[in-house]
Amino acid sequence: MNLEVDEMKTLMLYYSRTGTTAKVARTLGLALDAQIAEIKCSHYRSNWLGYLIAGYDSVKGNLPPIEVPDLSWKNYDLVILGAPIWTSYAALPLRSFLSQKPDLPKRVALFLTHGSHSPAQKAVDFVSSLLPIPLEGVLDLPQSQITKDQFSDQIDGFVEKLTTPTVVT
Repeated sequence: MNLEVDEMKTLMLYYSRTGTTAKVARTLGLALDAQIAEIKCSHYRSNWLGYLIAGYDSVKGNLPPIEVPDLSWKNYDLVILGAPIWTSYAALPLRSFLSQKPDLPKRVALFLTHGSHSPAQKAVDFVSSLLPIPLEGVLDLPQSQITKDQFSDQIDGFVEKLTTPTVVT
């Protein structure tokens, strides 16, 4: 039996409309020594009109145009995807990215932020359905904990799950 303890090359790829998800991405990125990249979408602004348009488009499944850094996803050992939950689903910019069928590595994890009005499992299941491999880990955080900086225990547990060496037989 060998334990794989190599340096893990990690990418944190996230979308954040208001900055809440970005805060979690930066915290996770620091904890995992990950490269951080942002999915950009100018279609949804951080004001009320942007919120309403995002909700409407999410219900209708209208995928917006996005800007994603030009990266080779396969060069990473682990890609962590992050997004807020909109109307019970992961935010449309993340769904737009996944609809492009990116060539992701064999290890993918997900974190979601939410206002606690929608159960995260529906969003997790939907993202899972868009991936060719199972998610290695999932973290969902309510906005109230993020705003109050009360999410370090959840971050620590998620990081531990993702960095615990796997046994190779």
